[in-house]
Amino acid sequence: MSTASNAVQAIVQRSPGADEFSRACVGFFSEAVQLFGLVPPSVGQIYGLLYASPEPLSFSDIFEQLDISKGSASQGLNLLRSVGAVYTVAPVDANGRREYFSPELSLRKLLRGVLDERVSPLAGKSAGRLAHLRELADGARGRERKFRLSRAQQLEIWRRRLKTVVPVLGTLLGSRA
Repeated sequence: MSTASNAVQAIVQRSPGADEFSRACVGFFSEAVQLFGLVPPSVGQIYGLLYASPEPLSFSDIFEQLDISKGSASQGLNLLRSVGAVYTVAPVDANGRREYFSPELSLRKLLRGVLDERVSPLAGKSAGRLAHLRELADGARGRERKFRLSRAQQLEIWRRRLKTVVPVLGTLLGSRA
């Protein structure tokens, strides 16, 4: 078992209401998001906990059951909301003051949210950064200049390919709604 898996098991095992199915879901999604290396494991843990829960969970439920900080829970929920991976449901407590969260279950909607919120902006905003990198590469001398220019050119190729692929993926995935 990996160190990350051990950490996830330790976190969820300390949770009083966690059953084996919940632990397995938390572990699965924690490891899944780590494949991309772009988000902290707690994001996968939050999604996994919501995925395993038959009822919507509140912010307090999430950070208490996962034994993560309020800051990690808040950041994780904000990220998951921004890409459409979780959504708020009607309050179920007597006072109606708590937000409750449920997971998005449609893979198409999940992928579309990541594409719209993370990948598309990166492809669109990177042209200025790449121009700056090319300028910096141009300022070097000799072999260093040649090396840096080749790397800047490679990034520009990646950006162009990404700009070509994103609309195709968007069409395949359909609208986010």
